[in-house]
Amino acid sequence: MTKGNTEDPKTGSRMECFQQGVWKRTLSAKKKVQSITKDDIKSYLLRNAFVLFTIVAVIFGE
Repeated sequence: MTKGNTEDPKTGSRMECFQQGVWKRTLSAKKKVQSITKDDIKSYLLRNAFVLFTIVAVIFGE
């Protein structure tokens, strides 16, 4: 005897819950990216200038 293609109700609700969680995280990430300003980028580059300089020096040094 074979089982039909009916889904377990628990599996469906788990999938919906998972999809809602992914949707919420995606929306949150989108809002964070949209709020980035030029000043944010400048401050990031200044804070990490030494690391970025070192990486560039290693790449071009060889």
